[in-house]
Amino acid sequence: MTSLIKSISLRNFKGCSEEVRIDLRPITLLFGANSAGKSTILQALQYVREILERNNPNPDRTLQGGEAVDLGGFLNLVHGRDPERRIEIEIGMDVRGESIPELTPESFDEWAGSSDTNDFYELLHRIRGAVQFCSIKLEISWHSLRQTSVITGYEVGVNGAMCIRLDASADGRDVSMRMNSENPIFMRERTQQEIDDEAELLASLLDDWAISEDLHGIEDSTPIQSTQSKWVSMLPDILSGVRDVGLDRPGAGLRSWLYGFGSAMPKLDRMLNIPVSGVHGAQNIYIAREFTAFLSWLTVGPAMLLRDQLQAARYVGPLRCIPPRGFEASLTKSEAAWSNGMAAWEALLTRSQEMVERCSHWMQDADRLNSGYGLVRTEVQETDYNTGAPLGRVKPRIALIDQAGMTHQALDVGVGISQVLPVVVAAQDDRASIVSIEQPELHVHPAVQVGLGDLFIDGAIERGLSFLLETHSEHLILRLLRRIREAAEEGNAEHINPDLIGVYYLASENGHITATRLPVNSEGDFDTPWPKGFFEERGPELF
Repeated sequence: MTSLIKSISLRNFKGCSEEVRIDLRPITLLFGANSAGKSTILQALQYVREILERNNPNPDRTLQGGEAVDLGGFLNLVHGRDPERRIEIEIGMDVRGESIPELTPESFDEWAGSSDTNDFYELLHRIRGAVQFCSIKLEISWHSLRQTSVITGYEVGVNGAMCIRLDASADGRDVSMRMNSENPIFMRERTQQEIDDEAELLASLLDDWAISEDLHGIEDSTPIQSTQSKWVSMLPDILSGVRDVGLDRPGAGLRSWLYGFGSAMPKLDRMLNIPVSGVHGAQNIYIAREFTAFLSWLTVGPAMLLRDQLQAARYVGPLRCIPPRGFEASLTKSEAAWSNGMAAWEALLTRSQEMVERCSHWMQDADRLNSGYGLVRTEVQETDYNTGAPLGRVKPRIALIDQAGMTHQALDVGVGISQVLPVVVAAQDDRASIVSIEQPELHVHPAVQVGLGDLFIDGAIERGLSFLLETHSEHLILRLLRRIREAAEEGNAEHINPDLIGVYYLASENGHITATRLPVNSEGDFDTPWPKGFFEERGPELF
């Protein structure tokens, strides 16, 4: 599953007092000293999922984190533990070639013969097709009287600009909406006469049906028409169309379209409840319904897509468990089992034989990790000693196999094997989207750490995965840089090139996190100096 998540921005989240932005590449590496804020980036993804999936802006445990993650609630997450601050998190996605989820399954075919409905449908369809990038921004505040956190801001960005914004009062009970009529998806080129007609239509619309401030999302900007020559917004055409069929006046802040909201966060998988009591006639009802579906798609759909992406994410924590003898896969699956690595062992028991063989090759082949152990899956059946009758079901077993062909349990080999195997399985899991791993190099020899670079390249190119790695491994980054250099020298830089990796150095000073991006060139070197020197600890020891 290809990851659509391409960026994450944090403000007032843990140590991020000012905005910290990470642009994600297929392989993104976070370096820095201990407690510099690397895990903060990974935890932010889990926090957003708790909000989108469980509507919980005040979590401690998370769906993915297991025992490895305890967020501690809003007051532990907000910067400086200051309840007057507001957490802001924005996640961007590249949706080119991907459909934003619709909230209605009904087809348009039944109305294909009506010119008015055709025109309206084509107008909405054109706007849908213009969406290439989208983002979800969440703002969370503390309500002292209710002693809980409230989602007070929800914003959908499209193609680099704000498109839809919902704001809630401090208690979450009063919610208003703004639409940016100048977002690029609403704009199209027209003749001067069409521009003049649009201005007249807009003036009429604002006089008796809507409020200018609710249809323009750019702060401190008064004109609602585009300042670009010959470019005007299609949004007034849409709104005048639904006004003319009898759609109720939305009121200040478009509040009548937000019935049932308890915060700025819309309910996912549900259409907006836009009143249509004044709409009569089948054709008019269809137009009102299509507008409701369109606005719901634009407001709710991107958050549903992000939720689905986060549901497919994997989180492998910094301490992986060693499976006991006779380990069996749980009948009840828990994605939190990835956090301690046990889900990887379960995957080897339950997934395809082809996946087991891929992972085995990565573990044992001399040109890969060369750990000294491969994998073999067998089946066992308990039988009655006296009658020979089978007892219970056939059970799969996974074992490590050494170069002499002898099998071993994970408890009987070096601990590094049990630490690296979940990393290998996660990197070969094509059901995942973004794979977050803390310290993939834990407890393994430098030669294996080097091979991890090739593992992640394979997962990114062959499996379409995106990796977010919190690491201290010099060996890992050196292998990635080497592969980029070799690809350039061999003229094979179509996939392995500087765009494949993103390297960030995080630092914390006086409780404030900064993230410095370190660009890589085609020569496999950094374009800017590594902060404080590249793994500068070696110098004093050598000289």
